[in-house]
Amino acid sequence: MKKIYLYNILCAALLCSSCSSDWLDVYPTTSVGTDEIKTLEDLQYAMNGVYRLASAHSYYGDNYLYYGDCRAEDVQARITKGTNGRVSPYYEYNAIATDNFNIVLPWNQVYKVIRQTNNIIDKVDRGTIENADAQMLDSIKAEALVMRGLGLYDLTRFYAMPYMSDGGASLGVAIELKPEDQFHRPGRSTVAQCYDRVIKDLTDALPYLSKEKKNGRMNYWAAKALLSRVYLNKGDNKNAYDAAVEVIEQNGGLYRLYTHDEYPNVWGMDFQSESLFEFYFTLSEPSGGSGGEGAPMVYADVTLDWNNLILTKAFLDLMNEDPDDVRHCITKMPVDVESDTIPAGTKGLPKYMGKYPGKDGSDPKDNNLCILRLSEIYLNAAEAGLKLGGEYTEPARGYLNAIVSRANPAKSVEAGDFTLERMLKERRKELVGEGLALYDYTRNGLTINRNGGWHLISLDAADARAIPANDPRLALPIPQSEIDANSNILRPQQ
Repeated sequence: MKKIYLYNILCAALLCSSCSSDWLDVYPTTSVGTDEIKTLEDLQYAMNGVYRLASAHSYYGDNYLYYGDCRAEDVQARITKGTNGRVSPYYEYNAIATDNFNIVLPWNQVYKVIRQTNNIIDKVDRGTIENADAQMLDSIKAEALVMRGLGLYDLTRFYAMPYMSDGGASLGVAIELKPEDQFHRPGRSTVAQCYDRVIKDLTDALPYLSKEKKNGRMNYWAAKALLSRVYLNKGDNKNAYDAAVEVIEQNGGLYRLYTHDEYPNVWGMDFQSESLFEFYFTLSEPSGGSGGEGAPMVYADVTLDWNNLILTKAFLDLMNEDPDDVRHCITKMPVDVESDTIPAGTKGLPKYMGKYPGKDGSDPKDNNLCILRLSEIYLNAAEAGLKLGGEYTEPARGYLNAIVSRANPAKSVEAGDFTLERMLKERRKELVGEGLALYDYTRNGLTINRNGGWHLISLDAADARAIPANDPRLALPIPQSEIDANSNILRPQQ
């Protein structure tokens, strides 16, 4: 990965302390290079830099949040490529290997995160940190392991076929576990090997992670929640169920579902009761004063210049099956419904997704990004339990009903209606705009059908109306710049 290692890993980091949230309250930034990590404070700076790198443009601050939505059915591109259509290559399934914005940068940015976590892990393992408390070292290393696992999982779901398409037999991405020089040229591991490594990193970290709340940082419960997601997409339903149930039942009251009355007012607020892990943003941090200018702005009001995504007619039709569902609150009409920026033929009709309104409801750029939310974990437990059947069926239905009855207290799912189709409908309603929709289709072998009104005509030219679960376009192409620098990237890792 010569191209990757040409980057100078000097990471922008927030000034930190060992407290769970104090580091969020101060904004001066610094940088720490690999050779400069000598003390516990340096190590903490470097770990904060990992979180900033992961929240930045081309990772969760942009591509990785909306990718899973716009390639499915409920969120669509508003305009096509060439007219500020930054997400349309994902939506149209025609991103190419030389596309810097959608292919090259998302590859490089995540490997930057992985390289920095490897630097941290290496420093701890080699015992080079001066006068450091062993428990603190183990804790920071554990956070690095979780973030490395998250990075590898994200690269695998972007640049490889879904695990369930062939049992993980196809090529995934390169697994990087230690600092390497610029001449290192690895091959690729299989998808199964990538998943195994992700799971190992997460499980190895668990004994050393705090079970207390760590706003803006990974803790035990966030790692377990991430494991439930990974296991579910691997088809390991027993482990997915066990991990999800542990988070739900044993978190000691640190996390709870939003109530029906709270639901309309939680969006945009920091670190709410469902937030297992989220990235912190303000209008001054990060990005030198531009805040989180990527993903939230892409979802924002269609009258704003950055908006590229709107809710589909199919999703609004689904929501309209129950007019009393509280989740109608996240479907927003544009301020100016007659604006010429709305797609031709759909004036006054499209709605945008209102989960990222900003902390005071006025500027999406200061909206935190919640990556692991408790509602998803309830739905993971419900889906995994449904597939396991037998003794798991009724508890699983209970987890689904916690979400259904929260949305509308008059509603519940009866035993005869507890099916995969019903389960997936609920995931669509609850998790829209959180980047997860694509994987609901792929892990269940379902074709994505995008035939409803409002979809752009460009889908026809791209042959992207129906996407089978084994469509090779589900794996983004490896960047051409990476191939040019490292011919081994096209081969299995030896």
